[in-house]
Amino acid sequence: MSGFDHSALVVIGGGDMVKLWTILACFTALLAWSGGAGATDRQAEPCPTALDVVLQVTFEDGSARAARALTMADLMALPRSGFFTTTIWSEGTQHFQGVWLKDLLGALDVTEGVLTLSALNEYLIDIPVAEVDESDALIAYERNGAPMSARDKGPLWMVFPYDRDLRFQTETVFALSVWQMDRIEVGR
Repeated sequence: MSGFDHSALVVIGGGDMVKLWTILACFTALLAWSGGAGATDRQAEPCPTALDVVLQVTFEDGSARAARALTMADLMALPRSGFFTTTIWSEGTQHFQGVWLKDLLGALDVTEGVLTLSALNEYLIDIPVAEVDESDALIAYERNGAPMSARDKGPLWMVFPYDRDLRFQTETVFALSVWQMDRIEVGR
């Protein structure tokens, strides 16, 4: 067996011999498949930058449709609001900051119709524009002082001051609490 490198062999159990490079190749493939030693760095979802489009708003006006792509900077240019509350999806009191839904609709000149809110996972729910003023819905872009990644229910999460009043602790309001919100369609 001239030219054969015996140092590349490993004895496994009952005398079976397996080449070390085969083990290393399998280990390397496993690391690549799982994300490797730095998996948390690679798997960590980045938060959007100021110039990233985070919300698509489409308007239906008779037979015509218009669209507006809003960046994080666009949302942050609107009056900033926030509150502390607990949610059924997180532990402890959370501090949410963002823009009131009614302020966003005012900036977009939306005064009537029905909003269809959509999430990254294609979750859809409707809310009449007439109900928005009394809803206290906040489109949050920060939670506990930090932007939210998609893995953290962001970048946008429509939240309500759940602790403020029992009317915010209903299945209807919970269903309107859209996380990973990325689209609003304004229909008639």
